[in-house]
Amino acid sequence: MQELTKVWKEYEASQADKMSESSSNGPTLDIRIPAEHVSAANRQVRGGQLWGTDIYTDDSDLVAVLMHTGYCRPTASPLEATIQELRVTIRVLPPQDCYLSMLRNNVRSRSWGAAIGCRVRVERCCVVKKGGAVFDVQPCLTHSSSMEPTLAPVAVERTMTTRAAASNALRQQRFVREVTVQFNLCGEPWLKYSISVVADKGLKKPLFTASRLKKGEVLYLETHSRRFELCFAGEKMVKATSVSQAQEAEADKSVTHSSHTSNGEKGLMDGENVVIDAFRWSRCKNLLRQTKMISIGIPLPLEHVEVLADNLEWEDINWTSTGVVIAGKEYHLARAHFMSPN
Repeated sequence: MQELTKVWKEYEASQADKMSESSSNGPTLDIRIPAEHVSAANRQVRGGQLWGTDIYTDDSDLVAVLMHTGYCRPTASPLEATIQELRVTIRVLPPQDCYLSMLRNNVRSRSWGAAIGCRVRVERCCVVKKGGAVFDVQPCLTHSSSMEPTLAPVAVERTMTTRAAASNALRQQRFVREVTVQFNLCGEPWLKYSISVVADKGLKKPLFTASRLKKGEVLYLETHSRRFELCFAGEKMVKATSVSQAQEAEADKSVTHSSHTSNGEKGLMDGENVVIDAFRWSRCKNLLRQTKMISIGIPLPLEHVEVLADNLEWEDINWTSTGVVIAGKEYHLARAHFMSPN
């Protein structure tokens, strides 16, 4: 490297008035490399001392450059015993702003993003036999190494699944519930959100999620940056005519959805009015740990939350596999957790 830099500085000083020509026509150097050093076991080659593609930094190892340009093969075995040395002609050029990386001929060069020293390019390479014969070697600049597998199994197991075994496995997996625990925004373990976490736990009304909230439980849900609260907000009176129209509109829907539409309805008729349950959807202003939330009160007081939607009917809360849609806005959820004041 020092010799190349010295040669370049001397040439640059001699060509002070012809810098436009020196930028493309730098000095050339003839370098002789003994055959025993042309090997992939070379310490500089194994250490990846190679920066650039076709044009290389002045501190790149010349043997690695020859392997990357395809003048010689990157093998650990030495050259043939009849070969005495390699003679390489390189051209020294002014530095460039960046040097690109490329995997070529099973050798990967490295990138560099600074203009320092000088750069070199291989102009010619020839093989010198011990008898004195000289042969020119042509580069191989178009061969890019193919991707190699990272796993090569020694033996392959063959398994056969019978029809009975497949049926039993499917029957067993049908009732398996996947439970994944994640850490919430305060570092506490919560359940990963899924539709099964917020779904009704049975066909009986006390097992409905809406009934659990009415009994005092509060559902906390988190995105990747915010926390929300869904709680029971009391009862409200609506016109019986509007309820009957809504029930007629829902009559054509599936039985599963109809069971959800009955969630939260008290079913008490008072003349032309009916009493139904109402729910509140809020954003927690501060991320508090569970012990702190319980000490403050569950559900959280109004000074700790920002109410986003109030007096919601259970039918206004639409759960999806990735989140919930409330008042026309979709929230992509990551975690869910039920809490009770007791």
